[in-house]
Amino acid sequence: MRQPEAMLLLLTLALLVGPTWAGKMYGPGGGKYFSTTEDYDHEITGLRVSLALLVKSVQVRLGDSWDVKQGASGGQTQEVILQPGEYIINVVGAFKAFLQGIALCTNRDRCFYFGKLDGNYFSAYPSQEGQVLVGIYGEYGLLGIKSIGFQWNYPLEEPTTEPPVTPTCV
Repeated sequence: MRQPEAMLLLLTLALLVGPTWAGKMYGPGGGKYFSTTEDYDHEITGLRVSLALLVKSVQVRLGDSWDVKQGASGGQTQEVILQPGEYIINVVGAFKAFLQGIALCTNRDRCFYFGKLDGNYFSAYPSQEGQVLVGIYGEYGLLGIKSIGFQWNYPLEEPTTEPPVTPTCV
């Protein structure tokens, strides 16, 4: 294959697959694509999930403020706020035609359940030890979320305000 044709093929595949940071999605898919912010200047510090008979939408809290709600409108909202230094390290969920429910577990051995784990199960976790949940993406329709995926990365390091300690020689 000649170079221009190979480049065109790679570009077409990249456009079909979606954003380069988006990985595996769970669920049947279809609908409008969404993703939480790609600005990783803040940690995920909380999550809101709107539910009816299925998961309607998700919203992440970054630092002290809430990002845009992603998904369909309506439903009853449940919210969880993470403790300082607490990160989501594993997600389990279930889907049928739509996402039915998810459970998120943290590095502090806490798990939060939203909806019902009924249908086809999935488990998502980082590929590297020490990584945490930094983003959520997927597709949704008028009734709710049709597929969901998770972006993992290392947590941001806290900037130190104390000057470095200089060892003294005796």
